[in-house]
Amino acid sequence: MKLIKTVWLILLTAGLLIPLNLSNAHTSEYENLKKQAEKYYNQGSFSRTHKLYTDTKDLQLTPKEKRWVDFRLADTLWRAQAGTKTPDPSNYEKARQQLEILIRDIDRVEDRDRVWVEVQESLGDFWWLRSTSKNWSSGWNHYQQALDWWAGAKDIEQARTRYLKIVWSIASPSWREPYYYYGYYGNRLPLKILENALKISQTKNDKTRAHYLIAMTLRNQGGIYQQERVAEEFQAVIDAGKTFQWYDDALFQYAEWLSNYGDVIILENGERQRKKNYPEALKIYRRILKEFRKGETRHYGTAKQRIKNITQPVLGLSVANIFLPESEIQFHLNWRNIENVSYSIYPVDLTRDLQFEGKQGAGQWVQQIKLPLRDKILSSATPTEDIGDYHPGQKTIRLEKKLSKGAYVIEATGGGKRARDLILVTDSSLVLKSSGTQALVYFCDALDGSPLAKARVTLWERYYTGRKWVWKDHTAKTNKKGLAIFSLKDSRNNRDLFASATAGDRQAFSRGTSRRYYSKQEQWKLYVFTDRPAYRPNETAHWKVIARKYDGSVYSIPTDETIEFKITDPRGTKLKEGTLKLNEFGSAWDSFELTESNPLGAYRVSFRDKGKKKTIGSATLFRLEEYKLPEFKVSIKTPSADGKKKTFRLGDEVEVNIQAEYYFGGPVANANVEVLVYQRPFQQHWRPSRAYPWYYEKSRQSYYWGGKGQQVQHEVLKTNAKGMATLTFNTPRNNQDLEYLIETRVSDASRREIVASEKIRVTRQSYAIYLNPEHNIYRPQDKVQINITSLDANNQPVQAGGTVRVTRDAWFEIWIDPEGREVQGRELKDLREKFPVFPPPPPTPTGPSWKPKFRGYQHDEILTRSVKTNAEGKAEFTFTPEREGYYRVEWTGKDKGAPPVTGSTTVWVATHTTIDLGTRHGGLEIIVDKDTFHSGQTTPVMLMAPTNDRYVLFSVEGDDLYSYQLVHMEGPVKLIHLEI
Repeated sequence: MKLIKTVWLILLTAGLLIPLNLSNAHTSEYENLKKQAEKYYNQGSFSRTHKLYTDTKDLQLTPKEKRWVDFRLADTLWRAQAGTKTPDPSNYEKARQQLEILIRDIDRVEDRDRVWVEVQESLGDFWWLRSTSKNWSSGWNHYQQALDWWAGAKDIEQARTRYLKIVWSIASPSWREPYYYYGYYGNRLPLKILENALKISQTKNDKTRAHYLIAMTLRNQGGIYQQERVAEEFQAVIDAGKTFQWYDDALFQYAEWLSNYGDVIILENGERQRKKNYPEALKIYRRILKEFRKGETRHYGTAKQRIKNITQPVLGLSVANIFLPESEIQFHLNWRNIENVSYSIYPVDLTRDLQFEGKQGAGQWVQQIKLPLRDKILSSATPTEDIGDYHPGQKTIRLEKKLSKGAYVIEATGGGKRARDLILVTDSSLVLKSSGTQALVYFCDALDGSPLAKARVTLWERYYTGRKWVWKDHTAKTNKKGLAIFSLKDSRNNRDLFASATAGDRQAFSRGTSRRYYSKQEQWKLYVFTDRPAYRPNETAHWKVIARKYDGSVYSIPTDETIEFKITDPRGTKLKEGTLKLNEFGSAWDSFELTESNPLGAYRVSFRDKGKKKTIGSATLFRLEEYKLPEFKVSIKTPSADGKKKTFRLGDEVEVNIQAEYYFGGPVANANVEVLVYQRPFQQHWRPSRAYPWYYEKSRQSYYWGGKGQQVQHEVLKTNAKGMATLTFNTPRNNQDLEYLIETRVSDASRREIVASEKIRVTRQSYAIYLNPEHNIYRPQDKVQINITSLDANNQPVQAGGTVRVTRDAWFEIWIDPEGREVQGRELKDLREKFPVFPPPPPTPTGPSWKPKFRGYQHDEILTRSVKTNAEGKAEFTFTPEREGYYRVEWTGKDKGAPPVTGSTTVWVATHTTIDLGTRHGGLEIIVDKDTFHSGQTTPVMLMAPTNDRYVLFSVEGDDLYSYQLVHMEGPVKLIHLEI
């Protein structure tokens, strides 16, 4: 510094002002550092590269050089972190934000320079090549742009190298697991890019690799015309020989393609068709075993199993239906590598000949039937026409002989294999219901549900004794209501149940399971808590436990009982253990000191009943953290109107403000704010208040299988002097209501990421209307009350007016018979009762058939009234039905610039003598008056069946069968009363 000052003094004395040119010295130093740093970078030493580029920060750099340094610092920051096992994500997020800032303002194609493409590749690697990420979709967004840039670069040799590098990195990431194959994570490149890679490849290895990726791409994605290339591409890889890295993969994948998809063959008419080529696949599987020893390829064991699957005999038999008497009997055979199949049919009694033994579950119950070989009623054989090409075959066989009512086992043999199934010819049915300690069997006529009395019923149950699974059988006779009740072994384990019944030549069966949710043994219920959720080192952790015992119905206080505890640190190391004696309130407490040597993270406690090994409960106590409070907060402010959060309509532009403020006061100016906008479909719904809201807390949770939704916008904004940034985005004009999730991420000085989020709903209409009846079932002349609620998309009340219309609805149908005549009303009803299946088959197979002309509800208008909700969005509407029926209440309200707002609900008006309300429904339905009742209340329950004169087994159950009854329904509707 002294020498420089002296030179300037001399120049000033001479009256001259000549600036010294120090840029050459800085440039030379920068180039040396860059050269050395890039050398380390190419060697994969990213930490050393990062340090060298950090040293250039004090140099006078041109904007272009500074931009390169900023890129390398961000790039090497995340790559160095990825080479360690440090779980701290702060460097990842910091690097990602810095990389995205470098390209956020580059919109024009001509401004996309070398740094731009390097950033794109780095971000692609960031998402895809990190073993903790493996995010292909996010990585591909950046890789695609980098590949396009290099495809148009002027430096051909450099572009070739970089293009291929990206392709190979995508196809074979460094973190790949032993089971990984190209495309396993969805990382399939477009065929055009792979064909480009093949064209520019110069070495044999690169060409072979491109052939393999093309073969795999066409194998999974190509159409039938492109599939003709698969064999050619795989063969190019196989011809390269065993020295190629993916040679064994190519053999195996090619064999898999031949056996699962096969060659493309051209028929005489020019059409293309797929045909599996098992002989060729077999050759390639055997080639793998010949050219590799066990342990040299991961495909050795699988190839061996594939050979066995292709060459060994296989025989299967299945009966798809239960047959009514006089039906045509058919069954299905399938085979492989078998020339002839023989089959025999044996009559069996399911209550006598089925004997469960050993460890097998109920899934193989047909195999457990002991065949009465001397009673065989039919035996036959069929050729399979197998030509030895290893192709599976199948055939449906129809029996010429009709079987009388009963149960039959059909058994097939061939190629040393044996298969069997059950043929059941019956007009009876069996219903099996179970609880924790009981099983109920209902044996009835399959057509009208009427009970079958004095039938023999056998119930098998499989349960665990504590050492092994055992089967136990029970027998009983059905009572006059067709019911038989069995007591089950009291067990907490899931159990297999199998019930069968026989009454003369009528047989039926049913499978089921049973589980008791609480055993009679008392269960511990523990609630553990600390005086705070997190502690710092050198503090004292205070904790308390409150205990109860539960016998399945009643909680008790375990006064003066002793329990053992053990506390472990985040590494699973025991920190403290001891015993606690519970006081008269069933509680106890303890404390322990935390030191700086204790690891950071979550600490857990587990409990055991004193002197016993079984754990009775465990919980996370607290977290030990060295933390710093966030320096600032971030909030998302959406527009409001009249003191309410504003709602948006489809097609609107949405504008939100993001505010960053220090906790000590003042805005966070000039800060980078990363903003993500997700879009997903929105369906507005509202639940009325309930008598016991705590019981329904779980059902109130909203579940979206799509997660956050589709990301539609990603920006990095900068706050202004007031700490504010503005985000705007447009919404589509369509018919689907949408919900947008806006997430902002800002990192403070403590490297903690401050996250804020807000939801914005965009809908077609300004409000929605909900009609909720006070009861579902009424009697004639009762006062029907409908509670009306009007809410906007944010579930805020809206004052709205509309017209309420009440109609009495009845289902009505008109059919055209094969003669062209209209059939409706009583005639149609009589035909439905006459034919089990309606419409009946036409008189001739080729002649005209029945056709529906009209099906729908006819609406008998009862009243129309104008109704307006108040400022709380509430209104009550009442009416008095004169007679029984099915009543619909509909709201219609105007909405400016949108279709009318509509809502509806229904109520049933009936008496105990009602047998038909004119409603249309599917199978069996249960209509309960309300969804919540006090214990001991009596409530009306409406049963609805698809037709007349049917029997319904109605039960109320939980851990046990609380009640059950057989209800005879004279018509489609039956009103009963249920005592809760």
